[in-house]
Amino acid sequence: MKLFTLLLTLLICFTTNASSLLTLGPQDKSIILNAASPNQKHKFPALYVYDVLNQKFLSKEEATSYLQSMNEDPLWNSTSEQWTKNTEKFSANIDVLSKALPTLLLDKNYFVLYDNLPGSMLKQLKSMDPLLEQKDTLIKLILSNNEDARSYTTY
Repeated sequence: MKLFTLLLTLLICFTTNASSLLTLGPQDKSIILNAASPNQKHKFPALYVYDVLNQKFLSKEEATSYLQSMNEDPLWNSTSEQWTKNTEKFSANIDVLSKALPTLLLDKNYFVLYDNLPGSMLKQLKSMDPLLEQKDTLIKLILSNNEDARSYTTY
C-alpha cells in the first residue's frame, strides 16, 4: 500500500511538473500584470509572452510572430494576432516577477500568459462570437503542447 501511494504521488508530481499549461486564477494573474505594468488597465482575452532569457515581455509583433510559429491553423493565427496585447509599457525582470508571485515557474525559454475568460462567460458571449469557445480550446491545446514555454491561463 505504501508503495502504491508513493508511486501515485510521484506520478502526480511528474504530471504536474511536466504540464506546460497551468491555471493561475484571477488573483495571481492580477499580481503578475500589476508587477509588470502597475498603472495599466488590462483587457481580456489576452495573450502575453515573456522572454525568460532576455527578461522582457515581447512586443505585440514579436509575441504574435512567436505564437504563430507554433501552429499554422488559420483560426490560431487570427486569434493570436487579435488577442496578443501591446506590452510596450511592461517592465519586469525575473526578480520582480518571482517576488510578486513566488509560485511562478520561469524554467523555460518563454512564459506565456493566456488571460482567458471563465467558461460561463464563454457561453454568454457565444452570440457575439460563435467561435469563442473553439478559440479558447485551440489556444489551450497549442500552448499545452509547446515545449519551449511555460504557459498559464487565468481560468
